[in-house]
Amino acid sequence: MASEKDYPTHFKVGIPDIDLKEATLGEVLKKAATQYGARPLIIQAETGETHSYNYLDRRASQLANGLLEAFPNALKHVAILLDNSIDYLIASYALKRTGSVEVSINRAMRGPALARMIDLPSAQLIFTTSSYLTVLNEIRDSIPQLTTLIMLDDISEAQNTFQELKVISYNSLFHTSDDVPEIKIRATDPAAILFTSGTTGVSKGCVLSHRYAVRTAENCIPCFRVTAEDCVYSPYSLCHIGPAYYDVLPAMMTGGRAVIRNGFSLSSFWSDIRKYEVTWFLMLGSIQQLLYSAAPSTDDTNHKVTRCWSTPAPVPKKDFDERFGLHLIPGGGYGSTDAGWVATPQWDHTGAIVLPQFEVGIVDDFDNLMPPNTPGELVIRPKEPGVLSDCYFGMPEKTQESRRNLWFHTGDVAKLDEEGLLYFLHRMSERIRVLGEMVSAAEVEEGVVTHPAVADCAVIGVPAKLSEEDIKVFVTLKPESTLTLDELRDHCRSRMAKYMLPAQLVILDEMPLTPTGKPEKGKLAKYGHCPESG
Repeated sequence: MASEKDYPTHFKVGIPDIDLKEATLGEVLKKAATQYGARPLIIQAETGETHSYNYLDRRASQLANGLLEAFPNALKHVAILLDNSIDYLIASYALKRTGSVEVSINRAMRGPALARMIDLPSAQLIFTTSSYLTVLNEIRDSIPQLTTLIMLDDISEAQNTFQELKVISYNSLFHTSDDVPEIKIRATDPAAILFTSGTTGVSKGCVLSHRYAVRTAENCIPCFRVTAEDCVYSPYSLCHIGPAYYDVLPAMMTGGRAVIRNGFSLSSFWSDIRKYEVTWFLMLGSIQQLLYSAAPSTDDTNHKVTRCWSTPAPVPKKDFDERFGLHLIPGGGYGSTDAGWVATPQWDHTGAIVLPQFEVGIVDDFDNLMPPNTPGELVIRPKEPGVLSDCYFGMPEKTQESRRNLWFHTGDVAKLDEEGLLYFLHRMSERIRVLGEMVSAAEVEEGVVTHPAVADCAVIGVPAKLSEEDIKVFVTLKPESTLTLDELRDHCRSRMAKYMLPAQLVILDEMPLTPTGKPEKGKLAKYGHCPESG
């Protein structure tokens, strides 16, 4: 196994008197506020607005009290559809203190996928702003169980648009008391439902426990060598595990700072890094390639960043390190919303260390374990309750399918070496990774097929110019119909997130099908670039 020096255990949680195995997220925040008080915790990059540990703790408690008083019977599942902000975190941690389950909605979602995320868990309440009223109005008939909008800004537009719903001002819910009634919440109780493409099909709601989040953050701390002196930069949506549990939570658990921005911006990245004295960051999706592709500057090394990590990492470590004067932690590690943070990258080695909370294996098509250095499907077992997602909410068949033969099947290909180090190789599922987001091919197909010219369609991922993948759509057309890529993209804009829009289009005379009548995507992957692709 990897040596002690490769996994520095002296980088630890800085909160005393807390049992992390049994801690809930609400307890972690309370203990951190007691320990670090007025120290800055969250900084909004766009404005510089800074909030302390005490502020987040107090406001979360006041909102929790207000929610318990106003909605005593409607807090089982509560949705959040918000931009990144301190109020997102206040709402999130308030729900953790009421025993509610946060339904984390990807703010880029549109159409049927958005409706499914709200309706599947029967969310009655949603935190949102006027900027999302149009997309909610487009699906209002598909979310009949939603009863209440909690508006973070002006409520008049919402009242006019959704006259059948209760519309409440977010600010009106804050109680004068921050002493939350004692509610029995266990570490293994559900804390959030985060949606992922899973291994196949439409997005699945992964039910994640408090322990899942806390253990994930705890294991990130030594991996990324996080201390109280650090500041992490996080321009990714808080509805994902990366910013929520890899960035903000480790900072909170060590006494550090987290800078959040409402989306990655190449033009503001390095100026933010310098302005807020950032010391480390994660690069998801194509960000490493975007940073490296930008024109070199004399300011490239003018910052306080000492290390970063990227998944994927198309730019060689040596080149990236030399240009920006930092240390790119090599190796991808392994984690997913479904599986949790399973294996951490090492400081100076490409092999990832499997964490003690997990057992992993590499299997063939018949679930036989494979010998070292043999590629196969990565399968996982938890050694501790709650560190793996509990299930796919409302999808018992998919849950059982993914956990067959007492292993969680990741749908990813990897290998283990003789020392037990893990190496991720590639995906074997229908997920497509675009701009750091996991896209479900089925959900793109769901939007494409509604175009009046389309008879049938299939979607695959193909290599993109910068990194990751582009969405390539294959269609057959109805008689006497025509279709261009621009027309298809225009049709899809109101039906899916922007990053889900097709990048390439191929028009077929006939769709190749499997014996069961499904598009044969193995054959489609062999088709070349067509003039319609743009």
